[in-house]
Amino acid sequence: MGTEPSAPPPRSRLLRWHRPIWWANALLVAALLLAYLSTRIDPARFWPLAFFGTAYPWLLWANAACIAWWAFFRRKRIWPSLLTILLGWSFLGQYVQLFGSSSQPQGIRTPFTLMSWNVRLFDLYNWTHNQQTRDEMMELIRVEDPDILCMQEFLNVGKNNPLMVRDTLLSSYRYTQVAEAYTAHTRGDHSMGIAIFSTRPIVAQGTLHFPDELNNLCLWADIAVGGDTIRVYTAHLASLRFGDNDYQFIRSLETGAGRDSITTAGTRILRRMKNAFLRRSTEVAAIIAHMRTSPWPVVYCGDLNDTPMSYSYHELLRAGLTDAFVESGRGFGSTYIGDAPSFRIDQIMHGPQFASWAFRTLPDELSDHRAITCSLGLKTR
Repeated sequence: MGTEPSAPPPRSRLLRWHRPIWWANALLVAALLLAYLSTRIDPARFWPLAFFGTAYPWLLWANAACIAWWAFFRRKRIWPSLLTILLGWSFLGQYVQLFGSSSQPQGIRTPFTLMSWNVRLFDLYNWTHNQQTRDEMMELIRVEDPDILCMQEFLNVGKNNPLMVRDTLLSSYRYTQVAEAYTAHTRGDHSMGIAIFSTRPIVAQGTLHFPDELNNLCLWADIAVGGDTIRVYTAHLASLRFGDNDYQFIRSLETGAGRDSITTAGTRILRRMKNAFLRRSTEVAAIIAHMRTSPWPVVYCGDLNDTPMSYSYHELLRAGLTDAFVESGRGFGSTYIGDAPSFRIDQIMHGPQFASWAFRTLPDELSDHRAITCSLGLKTR
């Protein structure tokens, strides 16, 4: 008698494990698609989408983990996550670059270097070390020596104050011109705002004030570069306005020692994020409207306070700007180094008349933002 073929092993236990994972995978695919959609829908129309955009890196990794899981157990089920990631493949380049060029392209005239940095008032409120930090930051500027230096959360102090930056840059560095605007003044002769320092002549300047945001603004300066004139915008857009309680809660998520409940603190943080999404949408719209009136090619830089997977960032791209990091950067380029998760929220962008190269995110941790720098030049054709 022949032996009967053995029956295949039962799979019911495996299926019980896979069913909730499959449903979770479906939710992650939907969430990633909503993250893509957040770049096109104004938060003023439907603000919840903006949260999915902020969560993009985690949603991407979670879908990649699903692909790895199903590749081991059920290969046919890799397709929903795989196709969704491929659908948004172009977004990856806004978060990581591998082959940025440091060489000047052909056909460039009047090249110059630009550096943008949120300097956090040169560490003013770290009373025991602010002089040391200020000196280290000034040394970094001296070493990088950009032709145009844009600073957000800039601090200007009285002439005899050892924290003086403005006059030092104009007297002991190559800078001969400054455009500046301030949103706050204190009794201690401190002024806080935004500034553009230039080694080339500044022929005009102006500011864009945002009606619902007293501490943020946009500054522009028309700068003569060789025989050309360019317009440089630098802006500090609406922040999350996190307080000490919010940062303590974020840190407590790692240590498990938080005082606030997840419901209380989470609701407060989400409300702050929602308000910031709405304000930045309005601010970017005002900047783009002003850019469209510019008679000169434009460069935009500053603290966007928004990630690349955001409506505000993509509105700037849709306005015709190119992200210098995408064009010539390397690595992840994360610029924020505070208590909240690290993202690339500082940008250098330029109009189609320019090309950029040698974009770098500097490693120095002297502020809660890293400085960014690149070379730019006008195309001859």
